[in-house]
Amino acid sequence: MTKRKCRCRMTGAIVVLFVAAASPPPAAAGPGVSEMWSRGRAEGRGPVRIKTFPLRVDEIGRIAPLGAMVHGHVTPSHHLGISPVDPDVPPDHYDVLAPADGYIVSIQRSPKGNPDPGVRGRRYTGEYLVVFEHTGTFYTYIGLIERLDRYVTEELGGDPRPGPPVAARIRVKAEQVIGKMGGGHGLDFSVVNTETALAGFVNPGQFRNRDPFKPHIVDPFDYVDEPLRGKLLALNPRKTRPYGGRIDYDVDGRLAGNWYREGGGGYAGVRGKLDYWSGHLTFAYHHIDPSKITVSIGDFEGAPRQFWVKGNAPDPAGVSPESGPVKYELTWMQIGSDGRRFQRPDIDRVHGVVLVSLIEGRKLKAEFFPGLTADAVQGFTSAASVYER
Repeated sequence: MTKRKCRCRMTGAIVVLFVAAASPPPAAAGPGVSEMWSRGRAEGRGPVRIKTFPLRVDEIGRIAPLGAMVHGHVTPSHHLGISPVDPDVPPDHYDVLAPADGYIVSIQRSPKGNPDPGVRGRRYTGEYLVVFEHTGTFYTYIGLIERLDRYVTEELGGDPRPGPPVAARIRVKAEQVIGKMGGGHGLDFSVVNTETALAGFVNPGQFRNRDPFKPHIVDPFDYVDEPLRGKLLALNPRKTRPYGGRIDYDVDGRLAGNWYREGGGGYAGVRGKLDYWSGHLTFAYHHIDPSKITVSIGDFEGAPRQFWVKGNAPDPAGVSPESGPVKYELTWMQIGSDGRRFQRPDIDRVHGVVLVSLIEGRKLKAEFFPGLTADAVQGFTSAASVYER
């Protein structure tokens, strides 16, 4: 194949996953997603069947469902985590596959400087995030690809530099090799159907300036036929419906769901600040065992942290303005994304308290007390913050 001149152009900025230019309000978010990724060239409508996950099924060791809250993923993450069966293989060992027929429409090579403590010091810098258009309403993306296939770089006109995403329109077939990855980490995988909208976001407009596709995330397993679906589900430790996990836990007038510190830029964070999650606060449920309350804090002693709750109560879905101030004692989470319980001597130790009070249906007062227990917390201090939806 002869090398073509680059037909690419820069699209709205993406940081860590995606950072998009301002999108239409949530009612018009579907067309906004298509315009962002396909730029008016999308073909067809409706969902398609996924023919493969990004790795061949016999090369997958584990699939972590949607909704993980870990490190900088303070709000429930909108992608699966797909880990290879052998984590010790060298880079470029595994083929990365196109999930279905379509076009590669966006490629981003990750820049340096990611402040997420889950990323620093790991082999993430310089890896790729690839978006596929399958129709004008149905997209998938794969993140953390280590190397692009030669076909992709030749069609693109060269290897993209680290930084903002590059627009493309590269035809691919289902199961076509589009890149490579090795051991040591997994792949991110998301499915977006703009003909659907999640009901559990009180204010989906929060995602206009970052991840406008988030209200349209769907369970990838729902778009896979048997027998592949059953083989993939066997690799998923979550055994509660929906098997692919959940990301939308907001309950209007209740504590449950996502909150954003006033003045912190909402979900998108302060413009130009890489740790966009620092003002996030989520009261939700563990992605493997949804019976367990999870408190996810964007800034707990200077870092994003996630905890379970001593006594696993009260349920945040039942905490209202009438509940008054509520204390949660914070303990380590006890189950990993592989479904196994952690073995550590201090697993039940209280690491701090979060004190919350719903001022009104969509206003929350919250304060964190690292190192204290509930008995030592008498009430709010001047360090308390107000959060909003």
